[in-house]
Amino acid sequence: MIKIKLDEFLEKALANYDLPGLSIGVWTFGSGKRPSEGLLYRGAAGFKDLERGVKLIPEHVFHMASVTKLFVGTSILQLWEQGLLDLDGLLIDYLPWFEMKDDRYRQVTIRHLLSHTAGMPDVKDYGWDRPETDEGALERYVKSPEVRDGSLLWNPGEGKFAYSNIGYEILGTVIASVSGISFEAYVKKHIFDPLEMKDSNLLSFERGIYREDGIWDGNLSIPYEKDPEKQIVRGKHYPYNRAHGPSSTLTSNVLDMEKWAAGHFEYRLLKKETYEKAWEKQALVPNNGEHICLSWFRREQNGHVLYGHEGNDDGFRASFWLCPEKALSIMVCSNISGAPVKKINKQVFDLLCHEA
Repeated sequence: MIKIKLDEFLEKALANYDLPGLSIGVWTFGSGKRPSEGLLYRGAAGFKDLERGVKLIPEHVFHMASVTKLFVGTSILQLWEQGLLDLDGLLIDYLPWFEMKDDRYRQVTIRHLLSHTAGMPDVKDYGWDRPETDEGALERYVKSPEVRDGSLLWNPGEGKFAYSNIGYEILGTVIASVSGISFEAYVKKHIFDPLEMKDSNLLSFERGIYREDGIWDGNLSIPYEKDPEKQIVRGKHYPYNRAHGPSSTLTSNVLDMEKWAAGHFEYRLLKKETYEKAWEKQALVPNNGEHICLSWFRREQNGHVLYGHEGNDDGFRASFWLCPEKALSIMVCSNISGAPVKKINKQVFDLLCHEA
């Protein structure tokens, strides 16, 4: 019965929000005593490719944008568990060459970067129209004038929140430096491969998005936006640039994101006690009353605590949340700029709570 209600909700959301495509995945781990326990739901509606009339299915892949940051946070905590870095260690201890014109950068710690409390400025131009794909792109960006000539918004450690993609590009460089392999190779080896996330990739160019014949990976969803007349049109660029891999380049689908959720609930990625650190409040997010933890955002709904992250880039929106109390995860993806995926995610959680 609940799966029928989710199917009905999916179709209504697609129409009500005028989206080209919408995919929803719900996974719970439980005994099956309640309608929402033990549920595995994979739904898709609309199109992955409007021009060709290719209908969307759960296997189709979306750009996940900033949901990528959860993979950065998990990677950092894995390295912390191995004793390879200190969460309160100074950034310059791991990247001795790093510098900014604002000398306060010397006070920045790994924890500050994970929790967006370093006062680090944000990226101004992601360069989707002039992407770099070589392994050196990330470090070049971290050494670029945009970073080097930047000024901190306040003293690190004041406990103030300011979302910074630059901070996560820096963390990706730390992961590469400490592990001895590229950021993307680390995530593949220590997260994708152990969880068998075979449809997930941080290197979107490997899916053929820059081929001259325009042929992409068959499972890859097309990005869309709305023109001034509110008509759905194809996006100008696929949002990929290896210089911004750690902040935004995960591509995946609801099936693989179920495996990602299971990896946390089953403690296959981190030790159980590590989540006490990962999900500890670090700062208040002023605009919505949520809190930032170590890469995870924390919110409350219907008397439950959820942890997750949104993704927002040109042509795509994504929303991934876990509710540990209910051993529940919800993944919502759409292939158009501005899709209200967080709102949809909350509505799905409301539906599940009502049914339970």
